[in-house]
Amino acid sequence: MSTPPVAATAVTTIPLLMHKVFHDFHGELHDLPLNRTHMKALMVIYMEESPHMTKVCHHMNMEKGSLTPVVDSLIELELVRRRRDPHDRRKVILGLTQKGGGLVESHLERVHRHVQKKLERLPKRDVERFKRALQDLHEITQKL
Repeated sequence: MSTPPVAATAVTTIPLLMHKVFHDFHGELHDLPLNRTHMKALMVIYMEESPHMTKVCHHMNMEKGSLTPVVDSLIELELVRRRRDPHDRRKVILGLTQKGGGLVESHLERVHRHVQKKLERLPKRDVERFKRALQDLHEITQKL
């Protein structure tokens, strides 16, 4: 049975996109012991505005048991806080502390500069296509 082209394209293009754009990005982490998984978790929490732990797991394509130690270390570094959902005590809500929010905003500025520098190499038409494609992907994946 042959693989549908859209599946093959997604499986190969998304990792390639991340590699091409970020393989040479080395954002300073304010002397904190953070790796890319920590930063991705912080970014998801920031972008989703205090999501449930399960939602962070889905965004990061991780099991809850694998994400828990990541979140624990972010709490220990005073970057994230955890609380029970008042409407459903089984759910855990994550939020950034002021320190965590500042770190993410600083990191986003560095990421923005890095991406802008990458895009400078492309013709203006391709930059606009790239931005539209990302926006389209974002909107569509929100609906899936």
